[in-house]
Amino acid sequence: MRLLEQLRAATIRQLASLGLALSGETWVFSAQPDFSKPRDPSSLTRRYGLLVGKLGVKTQLKELRHCSATQLLTAGVDLRTVAGRLGHGDGSTTLRHYAAWVGAADKAAAETIGSTMPKLRRSGSTSDN
Repeated sequence: MRLLEQLRAATIRQLASLGLALSGETWVFSAQPDFSKPRDPSSLTRRYGLLVGKLGVKTQLKELRHCSATQLLTAGVDLRTVAGRLGHGDGSTTLRHYAAWVGAADKAAAETIGSTMPKLRRSGSTSDN
């Protein structure tokens, strides 16, 4: 929220320097000095590609969606919320395309189910038989 508030304040200052005011026609992400048109969506993909290329990281922007969905689900965020954030009508699309199997989550699931199982008694142990 703080970043968006800072962006809004900077946008207001930029518009004021042009003699304009913030309006319902102002775009949050715009390459225009007056914020009158949306930024070309492919420009973000190109900029991301340049950045990761300089860093030597082999990834694509779309992989952040997969990562985000997986992290949210393994952190315990409910499926309906994650699906909503991704713009999916229901959780089946989210699970089918974005929820990667994560070893740590699988281990936690095994421990959870294991903790609900009755403990075995060893033969020859002292107990009330």
